[in-house]
Amino acid sequence: MGKIDGVALMRSLVAVCVWVVLPVCAAQQTPSALDTLFESPAAELAKERAPDLHRNAEIAWFAADQAEREGAEQAADDLRTEARLWLAAAAAEAERVELDRHRMELQAEEERWAKQLARDQAAAGVVANDISRYEARSVALREAQRLSPASDGGSTEETVAALLTRVRLNLALAEALGAKESELRPLDERANSIERQYPKSAKRAETLLLQTEALIGDMRAQWPEPLPGASAELIETALVLGFTADRITTGVIVRSERFFTSSGHVSSATVKRFHGLLEAFPHGPVACQVAVPELRSRVWARRVASLVERFGRMDDPSRVSTGMVVTDALGAGTVQCTFAAYRGP
Repeated sequence: MGKIDGVALMRSLVAVCVWVVLPVCAAQQTPSALDTLFESPAAELAKERAPDLHRNAEIAWFAADQAEREGAEQAADDLRTEARLWLAAAAAEAERVELDRHRMELQAEEERWAKQLARDQAAAGVVANDISRYEARSVALREAQRLSPASDGGSTEETVAALLTRVRLNLALAEALGAKESELRPLDERANSIERQYPKSAKRAETLLLQTEALIGDMRAQWPEPLPGASAELIETALVLGFTADRITTGVIVRSERFFTSSGHVSSATVKRFHGLLEAFPHGPVACQVAVPELRSRVWARRVASLVERFGRMDDPSRVSTGMVVTDALGAGTVQCTFAAYRGP
């Protein structure tokens, strides 16, 4: 930038001359005073924050020295005035830059806290959902243990009541996992209808139970892997559906001696319940083994082939693998299946 009119610039920057009121805004300024002015903290900050304006002040300062050496006193005074004004402008710009920096820091801090608050609120929602889910699971486990004798050997009325209790607990768990009202209402209405009609058979109630288990499975399938506590839920659900279940290091083993009838045919009822269990717990492969007296037995080979064919009718037939094993630990025809994805507590 070239030289500017000192008087006009003085009028426009009079407000920013406060920081140099006496030594800078005086009518005359000696070179030694000007040296002191450029060494002040405000001038140092101006040099850092507004280097272009500060450079203009230095140019005017050096020009004033040159004019004074040449004997041009009036020109030297004008140039010193210009230097003071440039320095005042640099100081004002430095203060503005500093204020902007503080404002941006405050804004960044506010944004950081806003994001932290959003994360905290989201985490609180997850915790509340987990609490609701675990409470529902805990209640379901206690009820299943209490009602399982009625399901196994009680009257039809007791069995239906036990199944409907489990259905409503499943609906509560599905809701805690995020099921929609449109998904829950039809199942709840069917439960109420069965309860009013006092059916002579428990088949409708059992079918409804499997459908609620499938709904829970849909909710669980939204997660990439089983949630904490899923293995306990798997064991509890297997017990309710009439299987035995244990947790081992490689997963959860589900076992039943009812996959084959006394005549050697595949039990449709047991396969249906097992299918419901698979739907309720959708993660990972399931490896099944059928205990047989000997591997060369053609009779058992045909029976196992029939079971494999029935498993193949499921939604994801590749998920279940089936083989034969000779063992004294299990009776012939006993099927045990390992849910390998459910290794956790």
